[in-house]
Amino acid sequence: MSRLIYFFTLIIHFYDVNTANILGLFTHTGKSHHMVFEPLLLKLAERGHNLTVASFFPASNPPPNYNEISFQGLHELGLESFDLNAYENSKIFKRIPRIGSIASQLLQFRPFAIASLSICEKLTNFKPLLEALKGDYDVVLLENFTSDCMLGLIYAYGINAPIVYIMSGTPMPWSSERIGANDNPSYVPLITAPFSSRMSLMDRLENTLINIILKEWYYNEIQTKERYILEKKFGKIQDLRELGKNVSLMLTNSYHTLNGVKPLVPGMVEVGGLHLTSKREPLPQFIEKFLNDSSDDGVILFSFGSLVKTKSLPKYKEQIFINALSKLKQRVIWKFEDSDEEGTLAGNILKVKWLPQYDLLRHEKIIAFICHGGLLGMTEAMAAGKPMIIVPIFGDQLSNAAAAAEAGVGIVLPYDDLKEDILSNALQTVISDKMRTHTRLVSKIWHDRDMSPLDKAVFWTEHVIRWGMSTHLHSTARNLTFYQLTLLDVAAIIIFTISLLIIMIVYLIYKFLHIFKKSTKEKLL
Repeated sequence: MSRLIYFFTLIIHFYDVNTANILGLFTHTGKSHHMVFEPLLLKLAERGHNLTVASFFPASNPPPNYNEISFQGLHELGLESFDLNAYENSKIFKRIPRIGSIASQLLQFRPFAIASLSICEKLTNFKPLLEALKGDYDVVLLENFTSDCMLGLIYAYGINAPIVYIMSGTPMPWSSERIGANDNPSYVPLITAPFSSRMSLMDRLENTLINIILKEWYYNEIQTKERYILEKKFGKIQDLRELGKNVSLMLTNSYHTLNGVKPLVPGMVEVGGLHLTSKREPLPQFIEKFLNDSSDDGVILFSFGSLVKTKSLPKYKEQIFINALSKLKQRVIWKFEDSDEEGTLAGNILKVKWLPQYDLLRHEKIIAFICHGGLLGMTEAMAAGKPMIIVPIFGDQLSNAAAAAEAGVGIVLPYDDLKEDILSNALQTVISDKMRTHTRLVSKIWHDRDMSPLDKAVFWTEHVIRWGMSTHLHSTARNLTFYQLTLLDVAAIIIFTISLLIIMIVYLIYKFLHIFKKSTKEKLL
């Protein structure tokens, strides 16, 4: 009886939150990012909260208490827009591996900076958004990615509400310090780095240098310039680096079983798998037939996600995949935009324009997944217990791939080094009983949590609504300077003290020897 009372008390506590006015501002143009946020937004609306959501991706069928402001038309969307031919031709730094790695990690942020500043400029004059900012809100939800423009707008309009950051992946280089979490580069790889937590000396050197450079680059190239854009219209705006510390909570679309163990504080909550649903939609009939007609050897799924334009694969690269996949006993379903409406079948390979990725990954006939390292697809494969071949191309894909390899659920094949024999060997490993069994085990561990990712995100968002702009979830590390955080001042005092002691000891020894020598000389005389 006591357990029953406890159960109902827990339910009442979880649901006991007054209806809140929630503002969501999402200015990134990537579809995959918004796919993470939308389930939380709709769930909060389902629980009775009033939402005002501004984004590039309006919900298809929002409830009455879900007011939308569309940014569509203000900037090109990040949907099947990454051209692999363009990437193929940008090999200027790749001949010098270590320097090339550093340069590519730094340069790939440049397009994000250009887009962020352009969008910020437009949104400061976008009347539907500015009207919405005049409202009264209990909490503000923001994406923490490559812009803090919305942070400045909130300040300009005097919105005095707690801020919850939602991340579509693992934290950015400038994220953790805002809430006082440790991002020590000796064992916490950057989101763009191709490293696991086990780094060599040179890996740690590269990881540290890029960590420092990117933080300063972000401040000078984005935060400072966005502040200038905002101040042109709204007058004096507080430094965005300081405003970033006003965050009450960070929700990260990661979970340590797949993404690796990283230091957290109470206000940094892992909700990896937030976008996943237990619902299953019927598969397109032609795909269902292809699966049902396959042998007991199974089917391999191949997809480079929603951003990469797979049909832009250079012909020689496409042929590498075709040659290796054609040798298999298994059938292959390949997301390839340049296909017929009901797929293009060649041998054992079915190319399709679009596929319901998560529904397919959960199908019993699918035994492995070839992907580019996008976190949503990898999370879906992890949830379904399917091993992966990962061909990372840019951004967080390299870090995601390294983490999956460290967990033993993926094999990493660098895009630039892809060859038919290497791919064939990887395919044989990934479909082996050993790797499939291990991946199913890791998947079970990944699923074994105190509550679902969506429920956890809802709980902590409502926790912030209940208690307001409190700092009880932070670490005081966020207020320490670099030299204080790294104990350089303490180390300097210790080194100075030890040096002083050594000098004193040497001086005393010198004086003693001098006196002893003088005394000996006097005795001899």
